[in-house]
Amino acid sequence: MANLSDFLPAAGGGGGGIPKYQEFTTSGTFTPTQALIDAGGRISYMIVAGGNSTTNLWYGGSGGEVILGYATLTSTNGCTVIIGAGGSPFSTSGTNSSVSFSAAGGTDITAVSNGLKKSNSWNPGSSESSSGYAASAGNGVFGYGAGGGMRNHQGGGIINGKANTGQGSIRDLAAGSGFVRITWFE
Repeated sequence: MANLSDFLPAAGGGGGGIPKYQEFTTSGTFTPTQALIDAGGRISYMIVAGGNSTTNLWYGGSGGEVILGYATLTSTNGCTVIIGAGGSPFSTSGTNSSVSFSAAGGTDITAVSNGLKKSNSWNPGSSESSSGYAASAGNGVFGYGAGGGMRNHQGGGIINGKANTGQGSIRDLAAGSGFVRITWFE
């Protein structure tokens, strides 16, 4: 975890920089600005994989993995952003979301969709029942990556995954697609 001071310029700079962010709901390219690199290249990111649909009529599929972290970039080379698709109705796995920060001197990061219907053991948005489905779905991380709940809402989760949330869904509804947010100061 970084400290707020990691984002602020050196002493004598008169305070912090201007906050900036870029959100991706479709695949694209993040291009660091020269001002970002000059300010130390420090960014924070949130990467959400696509959610999963399930074969079960009553229990929801797992939400996509949510990764929060920091990276330091050293060049203005463009970074490829891939937004994972949400699973289609009737048991389709979502796909991974990723950012290739290595193009700008960082490390590539991938959020994993985690396969068809098993709840995601890395994701606080889902808990696995003995049948392997998300029988008790939570809210995920800031609402992203939540597991699909039971059709009668007893699971406490989502029945139909909203676009760009990575939320899971029950079998006859689509799961949520992925999402990426990159934040920095310059």
